[in-house]
Amino acid sequence: MSALSQSPSDSPPFPDTQNTAVITDNTESSVASKTSGGIEGDTSVAAVFQAIGTKEENDINAESEDTSNQADDDEHPDDNEDSDSDAQFGTRGVSSIAESDDDEESDIEYPFRNPPRSLRDVADFIRSDECQSIMILAGAGMSVASGIPDFRSVGGLYDTLNPSLLTATDVEREAIRVDPTAALEMGMFLQNPLPCLELNRPFILGTRDKKWKATLAHRFVELLHAKTGKLTRLYQQNIDGLESQCTGLPREKIVMVHGSMDEANCAICGNKTDFKSFCSKVEGNIKDLTGQDPKAPTNSTPLTCDVCGSDAVKPSIVLFRSPLPKEFFQRVPEDIPHVDLLIIIGTSLAVAPANTLVFRSPQTAMRVVVNREPVGFGLGIDYSSYSKRDYFAGGDIDRMILELIQELGWLDDIEKFSDQLPDASARVLREVVTQTNSKEQIPKRPKLDK
Repeated sequence: MSALSQSPSDSPPFPDTQNTAVITDNTESSVASKTSGGIEGDTSVAAVFQAIGTKEENDINAESEDTSNQADDDEHPDDNEDSDSDAQFGTRGVSSIAESDDDEESDIEYPFRNPPRSLRDVADFIRSDECQSIMILAGAGMSVASGIPDFRSVGGLYDTLNPSLLTATDVEREAIRVDPTAALEMGMFLQNPLPCLELNRPFILGTRDKKWKATLAHRFVELLHAKTGKLTRLYQQNIDGLESQCTGLPREKIVMVHGSMDEANCAICGNKTDFKSFCSKVEGNIKDLTGQDPKAPTNSTPLTCDVCGSDAVKPSIVLFRSPLPKEFFQRVPEDIPHVDLLIIIGTSLAVAPANTLVFRSPQTAMRVVVNREPVGFGLGIDYSSYSKRDYFAGGDIDRMILELIQELGWLDDIEKFSDQLPDASARVLREVVTQTNSKEQIPKRPKLDK
């Protein structure tokens, strides 16, 4: 739903995850590739939601080295083992995680009776008294079923963007032609906010109009909180704001790691703007690059902040070369020490600092990865049959989440959201409900008398 921007050459490289998109297709492949300076193919704008902060995360210590030590460590988890951030968060270098875990694992007393080997085991632990604090880390794959349009793959917005349509100088257009995501760096925005707003116009208005719906995975998180009260926090890397449709999920239970498209603020003074008012101004002031809105203006004019007077009002997403929300760094040290279960949904675990939650979680915590392919090897996740606390639920995100919902006995509860789900999620739900009902209706064969 929003935009990405290019990572410069000074960004530290992350592993290439082109074929490890979580729970959907390659939704985060270009995120990691982008961070290391390249632009790789992607299949969903959900990756855009996930990656809006990728570049900025890797630039925090380049821009605020003297004031953001904990952010610096998050972006380079294997570089500064003795940093102030390590002292605060109790983190260790990523390269040492697997080795130390092997040495210490035999002495760990886990809160669950047996190592997780199925989603039924995970459900049993969720229901148990031993599980009191559940944390969820979500990424691009969580939102793909919503049908959010593609930004980065062949034929997507970036691939088809004509820079000459943007309200920009020749120099700015050339920079955007070389890298379309340059329009979404903070430096470019402060110099000229119009390209960013023009690119994001259809997604800002689509968010207002609820053009995209919360998926089964979003509804699972809502149910988890409502049914158990054990959800400590959802750390959401996407910026689509679909969580706001889950009215049973309190805002304080969510940390929007990369900001959210369903809010607006001033990039200069930080003043929050009423979202509906912001959308009305976008509709009336920003031209439509797609040419589909006949009411859109011919020329774009900036959105001025009512407080400071700067032409810097934007959706509350983290642009590249700007810091993450302070809430992330405040919540992590509060939440991490008490986690009993970490559920990882739809993220390639290639983007720092969010991926550091994997090895910051207590060594006693169960970790469940819901993904098409295994991820996070360098973060210490054990995918072997000998793992004592890690479980991999491999497959389509909707189907895996729905299987967990079934094991928890919440199928009737999730059915109540059927008319609020996107088509892809609703279709999977109907299939599972039909299969379940069919099994229940099969009569048992009578016993024959001897």
